[in-house]
Amino acid sequence: MKTLALASQLAAITLVALIGTASAQTPDLLVCTGPFARDADEATLVGAFGAGNVQRARIEIGEGEKVAGAILFPKDRKRRLELIWRDGKKRRGPATIYVRDGSAWAVAGPAGERLAIGSALAAVEAANGKPFSILGFDWDYSGTAADWQGGKLAKAFGGCRLTIRFGYPKGADAKALDRLSGDKEFSSADPDMRLVKPTAYEILLSWSD
Repeated sequence: MKTLALASQLAAITLVALIGTASAQTPDLLVCTGPFARDADEATLVGAFGAGNVQRARIEIGEGEKVAGAILFPKDRKRRLELIWRDGKKRRGPATIYVRDGSAWAVAGPAGERLAIGSALAAVEAANGKPFSILGFDWDYSGTAADWQGGKLAKAFGGCRLTIRFGYPKGADAKALDRLSGDKEFSSADPDMRLVKPTAYEILLSWSD
C-alpha cells in the first residue's frame, strides 16, 4: 500500500511539473491592465515581474530617437517587452508598449484571436472584421497599420490603441512592392498587398496622453 501511495504521489508531482512547464512555455498575452495600466510605474513592473527582470533603458522609437523606458526580461528574447514612460523622470505611466521581433508576447483579438509577431495580414484583417488602411513599405513608417477603419480592432483594448507594423518576405513580388512603397496609404484588401503577403514584425499598445 505504501508503495502504491508513493507511486501516486510521484505521478501527481510529475503531472504538476509537466503542467507548470507547459504553462511556462505558453506565450503571454499583453493587456492594458495590471502592470501595464495607465497609472502603472516602475515599482508596479518590479512587483509583477521581479527586480531582476526589469531593466531601465533608453528605448528606440524611430528616426534615431531614444526616450526613457524599461525592458522586461532583457535576457529572454521570447519574453522580452519594451515600453516607454509618459513621465520619464519619475518612470511612471506607460505610453507605448512594444512587442518586437523574436518576442512571443501577443494581444488577443475581440474573438480571442491571437495576434503576434508573424501574424499574417489576412489574419489581422479577419480579426478586424473588415479591411484596414496600411502605409506603404520601405520608409520610416513602413507597413504601419494606419487606420482600422472603424473595425473591431479599433476599440478592442480597453483604452489602449493597437498598432501593428508589417513587413514583407524575401522574394516578394518586385512589381507589387514597387507600387506599394513609400509614404502612401493602401487598403489591406489591395490585390498587390495580398500578393506580397505581409506579416507582423512589431506590435504596439499605446495609451493616449
